[in-house]
Amino acid sequence: MAKRRWHFIPETAALCWIFLGVGAVLLLSSILTLTGTEGRAPVPAVIAAVAAVALIVLSAVGLARPKLRGR
Repeated sequence: MAKRRWHFIPETAALCWIFLGVGAVLLLSSILTLTGTEGRAPVPAVIAAVAAVALIVLSAVGLARPKLRGR
C-alpha cells in the first residue's frame, strides 16, 4: 500500500496567498457576525472564526518557510 500523508501547508506560494485572503475574509465576516449579535454567540460563527485563524496561520507558515510547503 502506498503511504499517504496529510498535507496541511499549501504547496505553492500562490495557494498560500489565496488561503491568506480567504482566511482574512472569513475572519472579518465572523467578527462582524459576532459583534452584531446580542446574548450568546452563534456556534457556526465561532467555528468559522477558529477555521479562519487556522487558515491564516498555515498560510503564513507556508509563506515564511518555503521548505515546509506541501508537508
